[in-house]
Amino acid sequence: MKLSEFKLNDANFKTFGRGLQRPECVWIDDDGIWVSDMRGGVAQVTTGVQPELLGSGVAVPNGFSRRPDGSFVVAGIGDGRVYLIAPNGKTRVLLDNFDGKPLGTVNYACADGMDRTWLSMMTRKPHWGDALTSSDTDGYIVRIDGEGARGEIVADGLDSTNEVKISPDGRHLYAAETLGCRVVRFPIRSDGSLGRRETFGPESLGRGAFPDGISFDRRGNLWVTLVSQNGLMVIDRRGDPHIVYRDMNEPAVEDMAACVEQRSCTIDHLLACASKTGPLPLPTSIAFGGPDGRTAYVGSLTLSHLPTFRLPEELE
Repeated sequence: MKLSEFKLNDANFKTFGRGLQRPECVWIDDDGIWVSDMRGGVAQVTTGVQPELLGSGVAVPNGFSRRPDGSFVVAGIGDGRVYLIAPNGKTRVLLDNFDGKPLGTVNYACADGMDRTWLSMMTRKPHWGDALTSSDTDGYIVRIDGEGARGEIVADGLDSTNEVKISPDGRHLYAAETLGCRVVRFPIRSDGSLGRRETFGPESLGRGAFPDGISFDRRGNLWVTLVSQNGLMVIDRRGDPHIVYRDMNEPAVEDMAACVEQRSCTIDHLLACASKTGPLPLPTSIAFGGPDGRTAYVGSLTLSHLPTFRLPEELE
């Protein structure tokens, strides 16, 4: 099947896990499936049982990833700090300022081996909702090395930076630019700096198509969660976009899009976009796993489980 022909309907989604608390981000590893957990850390999701919390004290855990030693780097979107959760659950602050100033709204922490982490900041303001009412495009990306003693701002002027991911070949850093309705990427130079920003895919994913999470499948296609449209898009390796699923509350999405243009938006505008009956309300993250890498798990702001679906075996 061609990627452009692949579509999902409500019946194609299954569920995994239960009792999850704001599973905004999903991470899949050899030891299972992990999600961010509103109780203050990350949790391992297992069929039929309540998720077991690892870590403590993270203020509204958001985007996270894992280092090779099994520790997690976690963005605390509630207090603008980046945390490190050790394999035994011991939690400490990894970074809480840059050049003596608060980080702002930390969205995602992308571990790049043991010694490097890419951090996405939605805005320099203390709450992500502040970006909805400001004309400043002050999202940025920080690279920290080791324990944060060295680091630098490697990209700036982004319109609400969301998830950042490294390409499978390690040559580019991709970023979802939420309020800009686009995905961008940067070449990663040998010295750890980033090259010139370029848009990956269309200049705009569509009116009211606000990207949140991004993830590569096993073939190198980039999957995007469209949080406001309760949808999924995939941008193929050529940069061509394809809508796979969408359950859009059109009046609410149009209202939010108009308010974003005027920078008069509120969090309530986003919440109004949530699907009332569909399987994918306000999707925020996607990850692929299973023995063959073809099972997708989707995080969200509101669900207590993970929606899942399968990719076809032969998907060109």
